[in-house]
Amino acid sequence: MKTIRRVVAAGAIALPLTLGAAGIASADTYGSANVAAGPDGVSTSSTHAATGGRGGGYASDQQENTTAGPDGVSNDHTTAGTDGNGGASFEQGQNWAGPDGAGSSTTSTGTSGHHHENGVLGDLLGL
Repeated sequence: MKTIRRVVAAGAIALPLTLGAAGIASADTYGSANVAAGPDGVSTSSTHAATGGRGGGYASDQQENTTAGPDGVSNDHTTAGTDGNGGASFEQGQNWAGPDGAGSSTTSTGTSGHHHENGVLGDLLGL
C-alpha cells in the first residue's frame, strides 16, 4: 500500500513539473489594442510583449500611444528587449505636430551580448 501511495504522489508531482518545464521552453506572446473616437478626436494605444524559450532566449516589449484632435497629433512609443545572448536595447520617443509647429524626441541605448558556447565558467577556464 505504501508503494502505491508513493507512485501516486510521484505521478501527481511529476505532471505539473513536466508541464511547468515545457512552459519555460515555449514562446509566449501578448497583445492588446484600444481605440477610442469622439467629437474631439481619436486615440489609440497598443501593447505587445513576446518571449522565446531555449535557443531563442529573447524577450521584447513594445508600447505605443497616438492621439489626434483639432489641436494636432501626438505619438509616443517605448520599446525594450533582450536578444538571448546578453544584449539588451531600450528606446523611447515622442512625435508631435500642431498649429504651433512640430517636434520629435528619441532616446535609445543598447548593449551587445556575447554567446558563451561552453558557459561563462567554461570560457574563463578555456574549455
